[in-house]
Amino acid sequence: MVGGKTIISEEVFADLAKTAMSKVDNVAAVTDESSALAAVVKKVTDRVIPQVVVRKTDAVIGEEEQPASVGHVSFEIKVSIVYGANIPETTAKLRTVLLDEVERITGFQVDKVDVIVEKLIKHEAEVHSEE
Repeated sequence: MVGGKTIISEEVFADLAKTAMSKVDNVAAVTDESSALAAVVKKVTDRVIPQVVVRKTDAVIGEEEQPASVGHVSFEIKVSIVYGANIPETTAKLRTVLLDEVERITGFQVDKVDVIVEKLIKHEAEVHSEE
């Protein structure tokens, strides 16, 4: 087998966290649309877009006497939750989805996921009905 390092940047972990958030109901997610309307919506929703802080330690390739260790990562995620959703259930689901995504894709061990609920937002259907 050929040796060498594999380093996964913090940005990759942040992208994994944002992808996990998009898979959980009642968590505000980022849209990547490039239309003019999307640009206006982005300006309005910048206040509710989730923010992710990643702290990681890379895996160390072991020598014959010492096996390789697994990389570790922890997250601090700021999210907005849809009003009326059960916050403890929603954040627990987010942690589970993120843990599964990160461990499956990177092999890193997730040590902790701190979720900061910064804002409650109205459900999309309610926003449209008020216009």
